[in-house]
Amino acid sequence: MNMHMPPLQGSSAPALRRRNGSKAGLRLRLAIYLLINDVLALAVSFACVQIIYFGSLLAEDMRFMIGALIPIYVICAFLTRAYSGTVAIDQSRAVGLALGALTISGAILAIVLFSFKIGETVSRLGLGLTFVLSATLIAAHRVQLVHYAAKRLGGSLASVVELCDGSVPLPFGRAAPLDTSPFFDPVNPEPVSLDRLAKVIGGADRVVVQCRAERRSAWAHVLKGMNVHAEIIVFDWKDVHPIGIGNYLGFMTMVVASGPLNFRDRIVKRLFDIFFSLLVLTVLGPLMIAVAIAIKLDSPGSILFLQPRIGRQNKIFNVMKFRSMRSDMCDISGADSTRRDDFRTTRVGRFIRRTSIDEIPQFLNVLKGDMSVVGPRPHAINSTAEERLFWEIDDRYWHRHACRPGLTGLAQVQGFRGATGCIGDLTGRIDADLQYLQYWSLYNDIKIIMRTFRVLYSENAY
Repeated sequence: MNMHMPPLQGSSAPALRRRNGSKAGLRLRLAIYLLINDVLALAVSFACVQIIYFGSLLAEDMRFMIGALIPIYVICAFLTRAYSGTVAIDQSRAVGLALGALTISGAILAIVLFSFKIGETVSRLGLGLTFVLSATLIAAHRVQLVHYAAKRLGGSLASVVELCDGSVPLPFGRAAPLDTSPFFDPVNPEPVSLDRLAKVIGGADRVVVQCRAERRSAWAHVLKGMNVHAEIIVFDWKDVHPIGIGNYLGFMTMVVASGPLNFRDRIVKRLFDIFFSLLVLTVLGPLMIAVAIAIKLDSPGSILFLQPRIGRQNKIFNVMKFRSMRSDMCDISGADSTRRDDFRTTRVGRFIRRTSIDEIPQFLNVLKGDMSVVGPRPHAINSTAEERLFWEIDDRYWHRHACRPGLTGLAQVQGFRGATGCIGDLTGRIDADLQYLQYWSLYNDIKIIMRTFRVLYSENAY
């Protein structure tokens, strides 16, 4: 296996990465700016009306009103999608959704005042002026932000990476697409070359590929595991199994892949990962210190074992584990899986592997963003079953990398743990991993975490 790929030639690849860097982060920042400025507009409007109309900020009833109005408005704005990505480039939508949320929140507030019979103590004129001034400030700010966002986003919400597989580039119009032939072959993908492709694609929202007809199926197969909306430009149809039809700059495309989680789901999952990991690391901190001391006293060497593994989009990262083997016998490549009663395992190592304590440092990987709490387990680059590399056994193997790998997953709670002694051990894992991707929900993640407690101690873990 070729583990040393030549660097990308020329300046086009770095430039393309900069030009097509993910716009998801910018969209999220713009949504946060909208939220903050909407709240400030409400607060400033309230303050201005209080000072001009009442001469002070001490009117308790009005303070109660603004305290109730802000949370009601924010909830209504989220429900009406006033902070969705499309508002960043659509002025009428940006203003219309915000004013609609303000109108709905005003109606809800009026119902509350009427229901609790407190409307008589509230100045209708003051409240009305607050709404009018708030609407003016919110609309003016959103118009200004849309003009700013149009420049930053280039008029498009999606960042696009254009790839050309060695054939004559099509006139995309903005810049020549990146030729992938020097560093990636979709017909014979390997972990290192897939890692290189993933770094080129980066966090792009959309990937458009031009290739010869006979290589479309290979590209479609590769892109299904890249956690990205991917399309192939076509002039005729072959057996690529597209999931839809699209258009890019006038060229018909076939949509061959789409990330399993949308933008909102990814945010929810990431926030859950951060919260849960911080909680676990805080609670298990004393245990981690005790295990570190035990490992150091039991055998010479480092406390942590770092091993390259295949992560999301087939990128390679270093997974962290408590070292359970003798330092001079650790298998970085993963070619020699741990066996029952393996002579390489230390006394402490046997205990922490059997109880899954060796996996706890991977919560640090979760905080770094390399992993998730729940997802397909990451495998070492040279892992084998019946002396065959995983991707040589089942060509669906790369598809499981369309999301962050997890500390636990559906495969693990279904009993697929330990070594892959036979091909069935691998295919069972892949079936479970793809099922997890297809039916993901936060509720299912929580169920898998709860079921994981029942399999922490397993006879298959050694």
